[in-house]
Amino acid sequence: MTRDRSEEATLVEIRGGRGKVLILTPQPMTGALIGMLVELAQLEPVFADTNERPEDALARVHPLLVIVADGAIDSYRSDLFVARTQHRGVGIVVFGLGSDESVAEWARQRDLPYLTLPTDAERFGRIIDQAIRKDRRSRLAGDRRTPARIERAADGTLVFHDEEGRRWYVYDRRTGERRRSNPTEAESYRLFVSDDGLELRCSLAPHEFSDKTPATLERQLARATAD
Repeated sequence: MTRDRSEEATLVEIRGGRGKVLILTPQPMTGALIGMLVELAQLEPVFADTNERPEDALARVHPLLVIVADGAIDSYRSDLFVARTQHRGVGIVVFGLGSDESVAEWARQRDLPYLTLPTDAERFGRIIDQAIRKDRRSRLAGDRRTPARIERAADGTLVFHDEEGRRWYVYDRRTGERRRSNPTEAESYRLFVSDDGLELRCSLAPHEFSDKTPATLERQLARATAD
């Protein structure tokens, strides 16, 4: 019960507009783009002041999350800064260019989420939510099966916890909402996306979309299939 109240308090803080995301980048256009994505996730983008050191910005802003958008800068790609950030229980997400493999490798070696621009708002929202919650969710040893339940992600997306403790982001795709990967497809379905990116789809009739109880989502997930 204590764990549930703690998670709910975190959600209230995030959705109440007090959750800040510190964006570290020297590029105004990159900062503006990431700032827009942060706002779509219902969080507040905050930037370091001119010539302000990353650790000083971290102490000033007290963010829920730090986004490093130029890993080529030594002060951003600093193990000491990463350690100080994580010591505060603050997650880090790294953005880079697809051609910059050194930054991607640096992020992978430190188990930091890595994204390239452009990215879609849904994927960004999942990464933000996972990074914020990573050190805030308590994990009880031996607690393998728990009752299915639902909650809301930082951006308001429905999140379903199945009985085995796995988390699934839930998106509804109604007829006429065509997927980018297959523009000719217009089937109505519910999409379940796991923390590690697994996507499962369950076809639904129009009247089925209104039922989002844990028991119903459990049944739909059981019959969902990969694309």
